[in-house]
Amino acid sequence: MWTLEQRREQALYGPLTLHLARPDTRVIDRRPSWYQIITPSSGESLNEVILSTLSADEADAVIARTVAQYDAHGVPFKWSVGYWSAPPDLAARLERAGFVGWDVRGMVCDPSALSLPFGAGITVEHVAADDTRGLDDFVETMASGWRVSPAELAPLRASLERALGQRPQRYLCQLARVDGEPAAVAGLVIAERSGYLTGAVVLDRFRGRGLYRALLGARLQSLRERGLSLAVTQAREATSAPILEHLGFETVFRSRCYRHIPG
Repeated sequence: MWTLEQRREQALYGPLTLHLARPDTRVIDRRPSWYQIITPSSGESLNEVILSTLSADEADAVIARTVAQYDAHGVPFKWSVGYWSAPPDLAARLERAGFVGWDVRGMVCDPSALSLPFGAGITVEHVAADDTRGLDDFVETMASGWRVSPAELAPLRASLERALGQRPQRYLCQLARVDGEPAAVAGLVIAERSGYLTGAVVLDRFRGRGLYRALLGARLQSLRERGLSLAVTQAREATSAPILEHLGFETVFRSRCYRHIPG
């Protein structure tokens, strides 16, 4: 039986897996007080402060120093603020420094408690490192759905190939098709005791067809097959969080994610 503290911890630490790290990715890991990812060659997905516990006296200086660090590389980055953060007014300090935020929920569910059948014409496939067609379709769909720049396509594909080639495999790519046409993608990070749901996106022209539910159902099935008893994620309040709540996911914490753009 998972305690609330354990469920929170699994949802909070899910993004710390670095499943799509690049050769230039650097991690500053001083858990539980600080966890930071720096990737000069990437966008904000690999540039982030996830854990930060600071004293009131040092907070503004650390914020300024961190902003300068990413600005030097010319990349945007995110900063997560929640029950684990300090000082208590850290969010307000980030806003004064020009950060823009959105609401997030840490959410969990028991994979065995939720079964989601696919709609008509929908198939979901696991993409393998040696599946050239599947990987091409996954990268193209992911890039289109998340508005990835053309310059990011080659590094993204290389990161996916490395992740899919790891043994044991800890990152799964799932591609949904509608009548054979690539329509949506999602990722699943396999941790020791849980699975972290990440990166789900549906192409605009296929919305309303049940693809988000299909990808969720396929990932929960993958967790059941591995005997894992907890699915976790961090969901945006404005998009996926209400859907997951309706399907039976439990909210274990609420937080804010802030973005800083260079300059």
